[in-house]
Amino acid sequence: MAAAEHGLELAVQDKGLAHTVWLLARIVAASREPDLVAALRQCSVNVPSDPTVTDVVAGLSDAIDRHLTDKRSRTDLGEMAQMAAIEAVSATAGAAPKELFGDSAEGTRAALRSFATDAGFRTLTHAFFTRFVERYLTYHLSRELSQHVGQNQRFSDSIAHNEFLDRLRQHSSQVTSIVREFASGWYGKSRFETGLSEDSARRFASYCITKIRSEVRRRAQG
Repeated sequence: MAAAEHGLELAVQDKGLAHTVWLLARIVAASREPDLVAALRQCSVNVPSDPTVTDVVAGLSDAIDRHLTDKRSRTDLGEMAQMAAIEAVSATAGAAPKELFGDSAEGTRAALRSFATDAGFRTLTHAFFTRFVERYLTYHLSRELSQHVGQNQRFSDSIAHNEFLDRLRQHSSQVTSIVREFASGWYGKSRFETGLSEDSARRFASYCITKIRSEVRRRAQG
């Protein structure tokens, strides 16, 4: 946890993380526009004329990838943020029942628009940061953990090792739950008052990471 707290300090200024958070907010806001496809393409999320959630996820991934390449800002943290965003949208919007939303542009709009509420955006933001922190912790632990599986080791077998990873996932969800307190407030204020600018998203992402670091420190000391 001490190593994680120190490493997360780097994420506060990571441009890839900030851009990913901005794109997440933009695709949610796009669901409220008359022309979903045009609104998505306006923020460089290229999708076909009748996009499914899978198309949006693919467009989001490509948009992040192009940004990291064009800005020469590719980092391990930025790539973790990219994968966390893909997983968060897939696991939330992608899990919406087809009989409720359908599998068309309007169904996709409805699935994305479910995040354009206070509760919805809190859920999406928490899902994203949970996966980001989990990826970060696993990245640093993966090489070490495998050396502690076997007789008289920390993990007696692969089952015990996997159980630890499950607890790590739960821990990531717990330490990032704090972002739920202010995620919807930021989205609402940015959308209706100040605008969903990338600079605003950068400040929001930095604030989230700062709060998560504090929670990691608190739990490590406790």
